[in-house]
Amino acid sequence: MYAVQYSVHTMSQATTTGARGERLSRERILDTALGLVARDGLDALSMRRLATDLDVWPMSLYRYFHDKDELLAALADAAAEKIAPPSTGGPWREQMQELLAQTRAIFKRHPGGMRPQDDGPATARVREAGLAILERAGFGEGEARTAWQALLAYTAGTAGFDSGDADFDYGLARILDGLESRLTPAA
Repeated sequence: MYAVQYSVHTMSQATTTGARGERLSRERILDTALGLVARDGLDALSMRRLATDLDVWPMSLYRYFHDKDELLAALADAAAEKIAPPSTGGPWREQMQELLAQTRAIFKRHPGGMRPQDDGPATARVREAGLAILERAGFGEGEARTAWQALLAYTAGTAGFDSGDADFDYGLARILDGLESRLTPAA
């Protein structure tokens, strides 16, 4: 009986500590996942591959993340933590340009970046900052949401295609021109 209990205890311990004796944690999993994605690309990220990099049993990851989608949402939220909301003073276009420039930098540094469906505290804070800018500019709630989705998609796309800053700024200015024209009454 003692041998059975010992082997179960040893197996359990192996699922929570890696080769370097580090305790498995949400932060360690996220750090390792970010490293894996940076090194081998987002397509290389799987729970099995992550477990191998962490030197743990794959099932031990599910104590922290129910599935890969939850892991990706947590990665997006960790990336969004680095985005500071712009000050509420100044023209709405400048505020939006500042917010989206920071967001684009995150998309470029963290493949998989933020996704519109993610709803962690940091990604929600960024989304709410973008919506607040648009609503203060005069857009209704529904149109602000649609505009934010378009702006976020454009920002992610330019990061994914590795467009230069000048190209990003040009395209963003044209999109903001189009949005602004919806605020101006027809003459």
